Amino acid sequence: MTPDAVAVYLDGVPEPTRTALSELCRIIAGSDRRVRGEIKWNAPSFTIDDHFATTGLVKDGDIRLVLHTGARRRGEKRTLVIDDPDGLLEWKDADRAVAVFRSAEDVRAHEEALRAILSEWIAQTQRLTS
Repeated sequence: MTPDAVAVYLDGVPEPTRTALSELCRIIAGSDRRVRGEIKWNAPSFTIDDHFATTGLVKDGDIRLVLHTGARRRGEKRTLVIDDPDGLLEWKDADRAVAVFRSAEDVRAHEEALRAILSEWIAQTQRLTS
């Protein structure tokens, strides 16, 4: 996948969703110098040594961020503990959480909290894969 794959994908997303998703991708990509973006699971996805964040569009125009721990063996459980004072994360399992944003303004309003969450998530998932 080329480095511009995320930009090409975003060009095909209609406004105002494009701006919101672009803001989310900007924050994720800027969360660590090692982060690389690509298209996986039909959406912008982000990786260091393994995928840890995947974005997506929700039917009503919202955007979704899925934080996960990458590939693992069947039955293997990876428990993460992430500080989330803004209550952005809905935990789907001990190793997977989802945040939903309604607009670019919503993403920007939570940028500081999202950066802190991403920093913790990356630190913990990198320890799991080392």
